[in-house]
Amino acid sequence: MSISKKDAYVEKAQAKIDEQAAKLEQLKAKVRGQVADGKIEAHGQIDKLESKLAQAKGQLAEVIDSAEGKWEALTDRFDDLADDVSSSVKKFFGKA
Repeated sequence: MSISKKDAYVEKAQAKIDEQAAKLEQLKAKVRGQVADGKIEAHGQIDKLESKLAQAKGQLAEVIDSAEGKWEALTDRFDDLADDVSSSVKKFFGKA
């Protein structure tokens, strides 16, 4: 039983489609992996940002609770922490 030219063409074309579909599935899997890696990295960065923000809030609370003559000595530490949080947030969103 011989195969017609048309059937041979269709078989070859279907093989090309199947091959490309398999490559597309590989690409999708790779992208899903990269997205997962990105989510892991993002959560790590968010945790760091939350920690820095908590430190800044704590330092501000110290400024608020300090005696009238001592609060100015605490502002440098708060300003440094607030600047660090701000630059970290900007850097994070620059990546996003």
